[in-house]
Amino acid sequence: MSGLFNEEPTVVVRRDRQQAQPSASKPAEKVYLDLNGADKLLENLELHDSPLLNAASELLSVLVTIARQGSPKNIERFRQQILDGISTFRRRGLYLDYHPSVIDKSCFVLCAAFDEAVLYTKWGQEGRWENYSLLSKVFSQRNGGEAFFVLLDKAREQPSKLVDFLELQYVLMMIGFKGRYRHADENELNEIKAETYSAIRHFRNEKPLLLPTTPELHESKSPSRPLSLTKLFLLMGFILSSAYAASEYWYFNRSEPFVAQLTMLNEVNMDLTNSNRDLVYVSTDDDLGLQSSDASSSDASQTEATTTNTVLKEWELLLASFVKLADAQSLATTLKRSGYDAFVKSTDERVDVLLMAGNDLSEAKKLKNEINVRFSLSATLRRAQK
Repeated sequence: MSGLFNEEPTVVVRRDRQQAQPSASKPAEKVYLDLNGADKLLENLELHDSPLLNAASELLSVLVTIARQGSPKNIERFRQQILDGISTFRRRGLYLDYHPSVIDKSCFVLCAAFDEAVLYTKWGQEGRWENYSLLSKVFSQRNGGEAFFVLLDKAREQPSKLVDFLELQYVLMMIGFKGRYRHADENELNEIKAETYSAIRHFRNEKPLLLPTTPELHESKSPSRPLSLTKLFLLMGFILSSAYAASEYWYFNRSEPFVAQLTMLNEVNMDLTNSNRDLVYVSTDDDLGLQSSDASSSDASQTEATTTNTVLKEWELLLASFVKLADAQSLATTLKRSGYDAFVKSTDERVDVLLMAGNDLSEAKKLKNEINVRFSLSATLRRAQK
């Protein structure tokens, strides 16, 4: 047995303690939230269907935490904050669609709930809250536990008008207000809660709790890279060259027929300019209203045809055309004084001044040029008409 306790020599192993090096982490940056306008947002926040509950939501949030919070550093200041909250609730209630008595009774039950919640805390008992209760300060009463349920019974007699006030009292009871039933059997208080809930339930529709849904995340796409300057200049050059080619193609197709017509017109003008010939219109027999004679006609007909052919060979100069007869006679008189046998011929539309030019075409042209030069006219040589 003694051999079991023989100890082997102890070997001392020295190890250096590795001191944990503090991680050189950067100090966390302070994040400041912009709370401007938060008071206004909370004031207009609507969490309930009852405007009365919405107006009292700030007081209710404080009432819920009284049982869990520690002793305030200054109980007088805490009492004053609650009184200020009651005053704010009363002021908001004046703008709601309620009778003023409903607002006063709501302030009463809230003060009773606060007094009871504080009185049954350790710091409330030590601070002698019962001597400076909210009911005694605002309503000069101390029987809040009894009056609360008296008001509840009266409100249940006309629930259609006071359903919001009933709901406020029900919320206060569910938070923990017991009043005169604090030291009594809780079954009776539970029955009152159930009856109050049934009265409220008749005028309220239950809203199912909405399950939170995870928003669908859209797949993000990487932004398109901008074109480099080289590609941008190449693209601009391609667009400009394409536009220039399209305009040239359109111009060529549209202008080719027009250019061809202008070329033909220039060629005709060159031919007329190079040749010193006058344009002479030779009237046909149809223009003059004449009919050719038949070869088998008699000698009298042959004589008439010969006379007609002779007439057709006569040339005349159309010197000018006038609208008024006096103007035509004045020009004819001027020509006669110069030795030209001019005469006037009237038609339905105008008055012409004519001059017989004989049978020789070359002599007739010379006469035409002579008159045009001497009298600055634009005479026209044509076949003589009857």
